[in-house]
Amino acid sequence: MTSQQNTTPRAIELFAGGGGLALGLGQAGFDHLALIEWWAPAAHVLRHNAELGHGLWPKDAVHQVDVRAAGPLLAGMKPDLIAGGPPCQPFSLAGVHAGDNDDRNMFPAALDLVRAHRPAMVIFENVPGLTRPGFAPYLDYVKAQLRRPAIERRDDDELWNEHNQRILASHEPEEYRVYQHEIDAADLGVPQVRRRVFLLALRADQPGADTWASVEPTHSRDTLWHEQYVTGSYWDRHGLARRHAPARIAAQVKRIRKVGLDPERKPWVTLRDLLADIPAPSDTPPESWPNHVFIPGARTYAKHTGSPIDLPSKTIKAGVHGVSGGEAMIRHLNGSVRYLTIREAALAQGFPRNYEFPGYRSRVMGVIGNAVAVHVAATIGEALLTHTRPGSTTQTQPVKSYNGLPSSSNPAVPK
Repeated sequence: MTSQQNTTPRAIELFAGGGGLALGLGQAGFDHLALIEWWAPAAHVLRHNAELGHGLWPKDAVHQVDVRAAGPLLAGMKPDLIAGGPPCQPFSLAGVHAGDNDDRNMFPAALDLVRAHRPAMVIFENVPGLTRPGFAPYLDYVKAQLRRPAIERRDDDELWNEHNQRILASHEPEEYRVYQHEIDAADLGVPQVRRRVFLLALRADQPGADTWASVEPTHSRDTLWHEQYVTGSYWDRHGLARRHAPARIAAQVKRIRKVGLDPERKPWVTLRDLLADIPAPSDTPPESWPNHVFIPGARTYAKHTGSPIDLPSKTIKAGVHGVSGGEAMIRHLNGSVRYLTIREAALAQGFPRNYEFPGYRSRVMGVIGNAVAVHVAATIGEALLTHTRPGSTTQTQPVKSYNGLPSSSNPAVPK
């Protein structure tokens, strides 16, 4: 079952959404065997961008089908990686969080495809709510199935906890080594605070399966605060007057002054950084900035206050407004607010500037908000290939190169 080390690794993406995971894995060096997505607006985005000729994935690799019905379609494929983010609503604080009792729980379908294909690597992504005490036993059950996929559920009448007990009692060798990480996209240089749980499974016969460590952060909030409120270089870079630390973080800034910083960590990327080289949105944006249309009507109310421009965006969620704590709205220093355009929200998720989102804004924002941040997927994919294929070369690009992040300030960005 050992993968060919001298061939391009191939992936099947489940719950492919708008393509964030697939884009990142492609940047890491994976080819795409299939992208499975049942929701029509998201599948349309995948096909549309395949037709633009950017070489992202073949149009015929996109399949609008329920993952539960994808088995026959994928039969005969030999993926090195199966990756996907099963719908998060069963475990999300923003959903009804019914967990295993929710019909939208797609972990069983995803695990069935792992059993069928036995890929060298598996990536599952979900919301941090999956680790809450009420859901932790089910998360452990998912990990147990990944370790020993050969031990299947006897029938539909076998309860999941009964199946779990049989797996745990087994003396069969584990087929996969399973690792769990919680990763904040901001800690990898994405201009968005987006905490997600990743389950990574490496087949036991793969090089390094027993020695995987983690994906290390490259950026930090402390470094950003150091540049803002200790050296002032952040404000200098944007041509703004230096500012004092707000009272609510004064103690943390004092600690940073005293203790110092990890020299390897770069500052978090802020919304002001993101917007620095982006033209102001308008009713008729230029062709070079698709989906960059101004959206009127932004306002604040309880739990809907916008993202401060000098921090990374709050988590972008699958809604156009009113999503508690994650609305796609900028708050400037003077207190004024405006909605992020579709293009800006997409850039905050790491989608390339030339990646297009056809369709109504409400649906497109659902596609963007449900996506895996592109650079997070690229970083994990690159780390997996580097670890399991010593000497391999990958093509992951830093977030700055494909987001168009700043090198200078932009007068169009309000202070």
